[in-house]
Amino acid sequence: MTRLGRSLRESMGFGASSLLHNLQVIAHSSDVQALMDELFIPWGVQYELARGVSRGWLSWSDVTRARLEGLRGNNKDSAAKVAQVFPRLSAAGGLQPDLQLWAELDREELAICEGRLRGLGLQGEWEETEDWYGGKIQQVARLEEEHGSLLLVLAPMEMRKSNRFARFLGSRRILQVSIPREMRNTGGDDLRKFFTQKFVLCGRVFVAFGAKDGKVFLMETNEDYERAGRTPGDNQRMSLEEFVAWHNPMDKNGKQAVSKWATRFDLGLSISVPALQFEIDKMFNINDDFVPGTTGKRSAEHIYTDGCGFMNGAALSEIGRRMGYSARPTAVQGRIAGAKGLWMLHPRERNPFAAPKIWIRESQRKINLDFSNLHPAHRIFDLLAPPRVTLPSRLSRLTILNLSHNGVPTEVFVELMKETLDEQVQALTQWTRPQDMQLLWATINRIGHVSAARIQQYALGASRALGLSGRIREDDDFPSDEPSDPLQDLLDAAAAEDVLLGDDESAALLAELEQAGAVAQSLRDKFTGEPLTLHGVVLDLLQAGFNPLRLPLLYEKLKKITSKVIEDVIRDFHVSVPLSAEAFIVPDPYGVLKEGEIHFKSTKDLKPPLEDLHPNILLGDVLIYRNPNRLPSDVQKVRAVQHESLADYVDVIVLPTKGPCSFASMLAGGDVCVCIYDPRLVETFRNSPLSQPPEGFLKDNFEDQGKIEQVTEVAAQMSRMAADPDARRVKLQHALLSDVSLPPIGAYSAFHENAAYVHGYNALQTVRIAFMFNTILDSRKTGLRVKEQVYRTDKRQYDKQRPECLQTSTGADGLVLPTNVVPLKRPAQLGPFVLDELLVRGKRLRDDHLSRYEALRKSAASSEANDPDLLLPYHNVRRLVNDPLLKHDLALIRAHVDTHIKRWQSLTSESQSSARTPSRSSRTSRRRAGSSNATEKRNKWKELAQSFASGPNIAPDSILALVGDVDAIKASWAYSEKPNFAWRMAFQALCRIKATTQGSVAMTGRFADSMSISASAVRVLEQSRLGMS
Repeated sequence: MTRLGRSLRESMGFGASSLLHNLQVIAHSSDVQALMDELFIPWGVQYELARGVSRGWLSWSDVTRARLEGLRGNNKDSAAKVAQVFPRLSAAGGLQPDLQLWAELDREELAICEGRLRGLGLQGEWEETEDWYGGKIQQVARLEEEHGSLLLVLAPMEMRKSNRFARFLGSRRILQVSIPREMRNTGGDDLRKFFTQKFVLCGRVFVAFGAKDGKVFLMETNEDYERAGRTPGDNQRMSLEEFVAWHNPMDKNGKQAVSKWATRFDLGLSISVPALQFEIDKMFNINDDFVPGTTGKRSAEHIYTDGCGFMNGAALSEIGRRMGYSARPTAVQGRIAGAKGLWMLHPRERNPFAAPKIWIRESQRKINLDFSNLHPAHRIFDLLAPPRVTLPSRLSRLTILNLSHNGVPTEVFVELMKETLDEQVQALTQWTRPQDMQLLWATINRIGHVSAARIQQYALGASRALGLSGRIREDDDFPSDEPSDPLQDLLDAAAAEDVLLGDDESAALLAELEQAGAVAQSLRDKFTGEPLTLHGVVLDLLQAGFNPLRLPLLYEKLKKITSKVIEDVIRDFHVSVPLSAEAFIVPDPYGVLKEGEIHFKSTKDLKPPLEDLHPNILLGDVLIYRNPNRLPSDVQKVRAVQHESLADYVDVIVLPTKGPCSFASMLAGGDVCVCIYDPRLVETFRNSPLSQPPEGFLKDNFEDQGKIEQVTEVAAQMSRMAADPDARRVKLQHALLSDVSLPPIGAYSAFHENAAYVHGYNALQTVRIAFMFNTILDSRKTGLRVKEQVYRTDKRQYDKQRPECLQTSTGADGLVLPTNVVPLKRPAQLGPFVLDELLVRGKRLRDDHLSRYEALRKSAASSEANDPDLLLPYHNVRRLVNDPLLKHDLALIRAHVDTHIKRWQSLTSESQSSARTPSRSSRTSRRRAGSSNATEKRNKWKELAQSFASGPNIAPDSILALVGDVDAIKASWAYSEKPNFAWRMAFQALCRIKATTQGSVAMTGRFADSMSISASAVRVLEQSRLGMS
């Protein structure tokens, strides 16, 4: 039995548990709940108290009538008082400080009680918020294992995104649960069993209805537990079966695999913005365009228009106005009425003043609904993204393997790698001229996406819909329509900058960030003011006026960034291609393109305007592909042409609707395509024949498709359970949670690269593994499952120690670590492996660049000396240590600094000692112990920083406090004693001291975090720098 299985047995009554009659209690007390309902305690307060109980910070016995009396009212006012009423919560750092979130929760509460579906949006101003829509708040929990039992632990509410389900049900009716990757890898059946329980939170019953992107989603039903009182809005709740019938009715969608049916709930969980509501008589269902000669139910390769419908000009113009676009979009990505995909400008209906219309293709329809009685939510177009051209694009390991196989010489990749490194490293190592620090700031900001991440915090999940993000990830084995999560990006950055974090440690760090209020826009340590990412730290140092030639700390941090940039290029092969771009693909609406032709016109310059008369349109041979590309034919050489009929279709790549198959089907999956028009890559490239799976591929490698459960079977079984509602619910949930576990996508990703190394890129074995990867990637929709014996055989053959060229710069080689220490061997007859050759050449380039970086230090003879600006406050008060009015307070500061330096030295010594201690325990136990130790260390550092920031106890009416800056004096004094300690404990105070000496301007953090150096300013600064050369 797995560890997860044993934990499940504990949770389900075979050991200590809070489970009662198939109910898992997250946090609940019948007596306290009766009081909270009687006093109309707002939901935000109830949630925070429940969170304190679930974290062990509070007991329900602490929650008395007298205390609750002081927390009546709305969320905004009452939640702010929780710290005063429950000091233990405040001391634990467990309070949610975001008044904006509580105000938004109040708006949603009022909208729910109103009963007009206002949360769906598009009903104008609401409670002083223009064009308001709901669903922006997330109630978050984590699945944890404690003393052999599984339990859900509540995290702070967040306000980062919105989706259709949250807008329909209300944010407070959904609870999203994060599942550690290890559990998803090994415990699918156990997880399903756990999540088919009912979960009780403050007397309200939640049940699971879907799984997506490593999370399980629960909804509040119309059932209560040990709760008699009803509060306003409770009458709006519904049962799980009612919810399913609203979104994906089983009677209209029964002829499909259960797994495919369950994935259709993803449509309602996609991060989106309500953009436009259509009248029912302006919504049209139309057929697709098919390959001539095909009949019956066509597969995707026989559908030219697969996944792409039409909108008229008026609809696209209205979306553009609502979202604040500068021009009418050519196409939009979204969801409506059970359909998904792209909608492009109608070839004839262009009148911007007509009634908005939409045409939905059969291939777009994923859920059948009753069009004669559509719910208002199903007539709203949920916008995911507008067309957005991203340039330049970059290569990856997979793309290089494909291009090399199809004729591109290795020297071309070496040349592009050298150009990429030269450009990026040069931008990071010019420090001597007046404009250099501003340009360096802009470069670090771009590389680290610092301002973008901070701005996306304000976008509340609308960043893609607003066109703020959109680059596809070349190495992503799990394509998703979700924009990146800034907090998860922060964890990734921490891993990249330090060590690879395990699931437990990531969860612990995430909990700390949430607890510290790190969801706040600046993502800084609340005691020291230091940004939580390396790039953010460097930006703060630069904008404070420091120069890497005179501050060793900045020099070393820039060296880390430079090294990481270099490693990203030479080990992950992220090589920039200047003449390349990414954009949505759409089918030719007129049928004017010939087979093998495309049309690509952009509102941006695709080529240098000084070298090309028509820089915004492509002409001639180009390469196009979608990521991840694994088959020899996944990259295609085509001819870009200009056609007058397609002149209005800008910022999209138009594909032909001619030929023996859909052109898009020849590429990998997704709506975004990469187009390369660099002659060095295009000229020698030769198309491979269209790759086909081996004969009998599905039969030989996957479980019998006849055994895949169908929706009609589930519905029939449920109909026989009419007398047992719980059994009906469990049966339905087993269907909804059919894909809660992770299929072996990461494993087959690694297997494919290993097979290419051992057998060759075009070998039959490699092609089979590539088709295995593609099929498993689509398995959520198809229900196909790899035969256990096939997986074991493939694992035995390909799960081996990988060559250095297939290992990533972070050391994370996919989702499965090789258990076989036998190294892969490449037969000599295959010849050199292109990635081996590139890595060798890349290492030479790396060594040259790092040598030149180290040489920069020699130009700063006094770089090791302390910064006199930072010592200024210390020197100013040092002369006054014997002044009777200041003597006592200055002695307090000195003692405070000395005490904390000793604690810092002790912690530093302790950390170094534990790092040197070897361990002979298992990898799993080492990881768990390491996670626990790392959390304990972070807590100690956090306590030290908090202690240093909060002291010494100087009276606010003392002379020193009235005329001096105590924080600056304390930081400067610490800097005079131990600079490293001062930077660790008083980062922001030191930056303020420096900025003051450089001529700073007053600015709040919110303004600073939303600013960046514009592209036009960068051009001016670069020209100015050239003029001073």
